[in-house]
Amino acid sequence: MPGGTEPTLATLADEPLLSWIRRAARTAEVVGSVCTGSLILGAAGLLDGRRATTHWGFRDLLAKFGATPVTERWVEAGPVLTAAGVPAGIDMALHLVGRLAGEQTARTVQLLIEYDPRPPLGGIDWRSADLDFFRPHARAMLRSALAEHPALLDRLTT
Repeated sequence: MPGGTEPTLATLADEPLLSWIRRAARTAEVVGSVCTGSLILGAAGLLDGRRATTHWGFRDLLAKFGATPVTERWVEAGPVLTAAGVPAGIDMALHLVGRLAGEQTARTVQLLIEYDPRPPLGGIDWRSADLDFFRPHARAMLRSALAEHPALLDRLTT
């Protein structure tokens, strides 16, 4: 499940999509998400009782869907994998390729996509993430995306 901003958040109230995700997950070997896509899995009821992650600015919302939010790049909880953001999604995908097709195949994929992360500013210090600064922006996106779904908006913002 891909993530994103307002269009992704709007799908939290898209019952036909959530219903399809539930049906598909029943027979899926693996269900995965990147970034705020995990919130969609949560809205579909697939994260209840599971450890999960998402973009740091929305991580607190996972608990509203019965998940245990964790500060990790990616999390494997049974058949469900969630990744914090786009680069973490690549990490998760390489793990999954290794699990399904073997380490050598995963190494080959990593080479083919030339994935050799070296952030120019070094690694992220998650303690420095200013959630208080970002929270109003995140809430504004939620209000815009879920304006026609006040009950869900209230559930996620109170």
